Order: sequence, then C-alpha cells, then structure tokens
Amino acid sequence: MIRDDCGNHQNHETKTERGKHKEMAMIRRGFLILMAGLLAACTTPVSVPRYADITFAHLPKIKLDVAKITVVEAYQNQTTAPNVDGEFPVPPMQMAAQWAKDRLEPVGTSGELIFTIKDASVVEVPLKTSTGLTGLVTVDQAQRYDAHLVVEMSAQNPDAGTTAASATTVERKRSVAEDITLNEREGVWYKMTEEMAVDLNKQLEGGLNQFFGAFLR
Repeated sequence: MIRDDCGNHQNHETKTERGKHKEMAMIRRGFLILMAGLLAACTTPVSVPRYADITFAHLPKIKLDVAKITVVEAYQNQTTAPNVDGEFPVPPMQMAAQWAKDRLEPVGTSGELIFTIKDASVVEVPLKTSTGLTGLVTVDQAQRYDAHLVVEMSAQNPDAGTTAASATTVERKRSVAEDITLNEREGVWYKMTEEMAVDLNKQLEGGLNQFFGAFLR
C-alpha cells in the first residue's frame, strides 16, 4: 500500500506478486486434483471373483451294502510354502470329501466303507526366468503348481463276509506367467480343482466297479 500526494491510500500490486499468487493457486489446484485421485483409488473396491462350490449332486448315488460311510481326512490343508493347497478357492481336499458325501449311499444293515483322503497337496515350484535385457522384453512362466491327490477306499461287511479295497491317485500340473494377477492365479487354481474332480470321479467309479462288486446295490 502507498500514499499519494493528496494523502489517499492506494493498493499497489506488482506483476511479480501477481505471478506468485497465480503460481500458488495453480499449485493448490494441482494438489487438490492429486488428493482427489488418491481418495478415488483408495475407495474404489477391487473386484474379487466368486467361485461356486464343486459338487457331484447332479450325478446318481452309488448304493453300497454297508451301514455307514466314514470319511477320514488324513491330510490337512497347508498354506506354508511351498504348499498352496489351503489357498485354493476350492481345495482338492474339500472337493474329494464332497465326492464321498454326494455320491456314496449306505443301504445295508451292517458293515462300513472308509473313504480316506491320504494326500491333497499342491506345491508351488519356482521356474527359471530370463534375466538381463532378454528378461525386460519377455514374459516367462514363473511358477508351476503340482497337485497330488490320493484317495483310499476300504469296505467290510461282517454279516456277508465281504471285504474290498482300492487306491486312486489324481495329479495335475499347471504353470503360470510371471505377470499373472492374483485373481488370474486363483482362476487357474479353481480350474485345476475342477479338472481333478472330473478325473477323480471317473477313477473312483472305475475302482468301485472293479473291486467292490460284492458291495454294489
């Protein structure tokens, strides 16, 4: 503020001061835009796929001349490296137990069939990837998942004097790229369990027909 010859006060703003005010306004505007973007990123929900249970209820029951079916989960799901089976949307263990629940039906008055899940592991195996300049321009397969499922069935009926036993093994291997997302990885895991379910159903049916003929009704 300056005083003129008549004693009046006048406001006076130099070009430099106006430039500073304009610059500060632009900085504030840019900061607000940045904060708005960050808040939007924080509040935008990440889409998480929902996976259906894998069941066998659409298939006919297999009726057996025993009084009860017992499912034994001898294997426990693991989440400690290198195992990842406990992280699957539908672990192989859960799928195998569901098969016994959905497909086996006791119709006898004595005896028992024991359905034992001996192994249902999935192990993550690191794969060698490209390094240096080649690694910058290529997308390699970075991990492989090895699934191993073992189911044993044994049956006995003291009244009929019959016994039977079988063992079934299902395996699956799948590799994934190094740039795969978490959702994509879980999709691969779910597909692995689906494919194992098809194999398990086929092999268990075959084992029952081959070794448990005396129990089938």
